[in-house]
Amino acid sequence: MAIVIRGTILLATLLAAQTPPAQPAENQVDAAMTAYDKGGYLQVTDMLAAAAFDAKGKVRDDLAYQMWKQVSTTVTNELDLATLATAQPHGAGEAGWDAAIGESVGRDAIAEIVRRVRATSIVILNEAHSSPRDRAFAWRVAQALRQLGYTVLAAETFSNEPARDGKPTAVAQLARDGFARIGTGSYTRDPVYAAFLRNALAIGYQPAGYEQTSLQRPKGQPSRAAGIAAREQAEADNLAALRCRMPAAKLLVYVGHSHVAEAPLDEGDGKRAEWMAARLKRMTGIAPLTIDQTTLTEESVATRASYDAAAARVQDRDGILFRRDAPLVLDPYAGAVDLQVVHPRRSYRFGRPVWLSDLGGQPLAVPATLLPAAGHRLIQIFAASAPADAVPLNQLVVRAGSPPARLFVPPGRCASPSSRERHGRHSLCSSGCCRSHSRWATACFGLVDSPSSTIQELAPDRHVDITTCRSADTPVNQWLL
Repeated sequence: MAIVIRGTILLATLLAAQTPPAQPAENQVDAAMTAYDKGGYLQVTDMLAAAAFDAKGKVRDDLAYQMWKQVSTTVTNELDLATLATAQPHGAGEAGWDAAIGESVGRDAIAEIVRRVRATSIVILNEAHSSPRDRAFAWRVAQALRQLGYTVLAAETFSNEPARDGKPTAVAQLARDGFARIGTGSYTRDPVYAAFLRNALAIGYQPAGYEQTSLQRPKGQPSRAAGIAAREQAEADNLAALRCRMPAAKLLVYVGHSHVAEAPLDEGDGKRAEWMAARLKRMTGIAPLTIDQTTLTEESVATRASYDAAAARVQDRDGILFRRDAPLVLDPYAGAVDLQVVHPRRSYRFGRPVWLSDLGGQPLAVPATLLPAAGHRLIQIFAASAPADAVPLNQLVVRAGSPPARLFVPPGRCASPSSRERHGRHSLCSSGCCRSHSRWATACFGLVDSPSSTIQELAPDRHVDITTCRSADTPVNQWLL
């Protein structure tokens, strides 16, 4: 199948030159997420950065900052550690972590998961919503579990609203398509998450939604504790119902953060919250294998030294630390999950994180004609048969004057470049090269891979000339690779 590359020009403007937001940050976040619903990766990242950071790179709004972390990594694959270090106060490290890690040894994570999973029929794995790497590891877990009879992939992110107006549910559409669309879920807009899903469906997984629906949400304005309890119970109810419908099925449940906890967690106010996994365990009588991969990471300055010590013990593989022959699980999940994964230190090949290769594919150089003379450009790949609302297969930002990283092309596919962020139909190719199709140039400028820019719009008739040919009314790109 052919794939097309689409590029959107970016022009940097320093945050130091920005004025404070003209509207409350909450309104800016709402506007950004509305744009995200239309696939505007560039625009949204920039809008959220403007709302999240002040002129010195410090966080001025936590909601915008959290959403910026989630959306920006769909383009960059990872958060910049220097940006994180500047953004917020560092705080102190976690007491007792270093001593425990110092007494531990690393074991291979996948091997240990496979060894333990035979005792259950439900595996619950969490992610940090700003970490595409977690999704690549989830694909590795899904591969291993599939060989042990796991057939259902239930994900928190799947839109779980009932079918309306004769349209299929998001999950039914996903199962039918075999790939993620913008409307599949919020986090599945990340090309890495979309690749995880595409691969999992290809080897026989059935997708299932379990998120709280609008009909299950409490009326009015519940307290935070009440809202958490209602959501966790709804999720557990929906998974238990799925289990009843498919009693012989083995489930891989992919969640965010604390939903993985099979014991109550301290909320820091003297109260404890019971999360989805604990409720599901009680309701079904099945002790799931619960796996955390969000605690021992390099993103927190306060605990980075602890992560470095842990990473030294797992070396270049995804690992699990063992202390006195038992899995080491650090707070806040001590006693609440079975295993805690440590990922290796960052490393790169072709200018991209090495872990991207876990998803399959081959590196593809960005054609020189698509490299910007100034500013930055977002390059995206889409499958030839994909609709306009498909999630990109891969994307990256290229910078003027810097050696470009490489795109990753799914196995067995070829590529042709183009210059519009959203739109396209493509052709099937049967050989090592394929003919591209015309695509429209965009008029949107902005910086997307750091919080140091603001979006700039060009007049509709001022298109960036990155083309080798033109249609009657719009710039286009044609390449033969």
